[in-house]
Amino acid sequence: MNALYEDFKGARLAAVEERLGLTLAQGVEKHGNPLFFFRADDIGVPGRNFARMMELFLQYRLPLCLAVVPTWLTRQRWEALVPFANRGGGLFCWHQHGWRHVNHEVKGKKQEFGPARPVSDIRNDLAKGRQRLEAILSHRFAPFFTPPWNRCTLETMAALVSLGFEGISRSAGNAPEPPAGLREISVHVDLHTRKEPSPGLGWQALFDELSQGMESGVCGIMLHHMRMNDAAFLFLEFLLRQIAAQKGIEAATFTTLAHRI
Repeated sequence: MNALYEDFKGARLAAVEERLGLTLAQGVEKHGNPLFFFRADDIGVPGRNFARMMELFLQYRLPLCLAVVPTWLTRQRWEALVPFANRGGGLFCWHQHGWRHVNHEVKGKKQEFGPARPVSDIRNDLAKGRQRLEAILSHRFAPFFTPPWNRCTLETMAALVSLGFEGISRSAGNAPEPPAGLREISVHVDLHTRKEPSPGLGWQALFDELSQGMESGVCGIMLHHMRMNDAAFLFLEFLLRQIAAQKGIEAATFTTLAHRI
């Protein structure tokens, strides 16, 4: 677990919750009624952390976009996830997260759908991933795509359009811009993969990202449940509780956002 939550106890806990509420209230005051979405990456394997995350979103009746790695999801694993899908109904947006979540770049930043691969291979993997998820998820599959490591090529996005995907979710500011017909639904806040050298700087950056996301009109928050410890779950609960209670804030899935942005 990164250093962000190491001192999340006692006075720090109370101060963070207070600042969180103030940040959200200021965002509403300055920017009208911002939309929020949560995106959970690396989905496909049942487990304690997955169940704990899902229970929180069910408790607060807030939507969650689940980025499913096609090769990780088997029919047997899906049977273990179905009870959550049934209880959440329209709260949950199950969509595609790459194919195998494997890096193919020999240099530079990690990408599954980067410039090192032939376009034909990229398209084949995208198509296989969609076909697999549609076969297992059936009507619950939503035609949106989250590239592993939040990056991919323009050719990948063109292939997504040809395969009938409606939107892509990457980190805010990532290039290149998507082609016509593919909506960009950007994440602004990464709760569990931070690089600041100290908790204090990490908290400052996190609240700055929340403010910037609200300023954009649609604030996206990225989760990695497998990296979460008890303190991270506690902060997530604070965040969900504050968003659920804050007047002027609406949380949505990709399906809703694609028709509003």
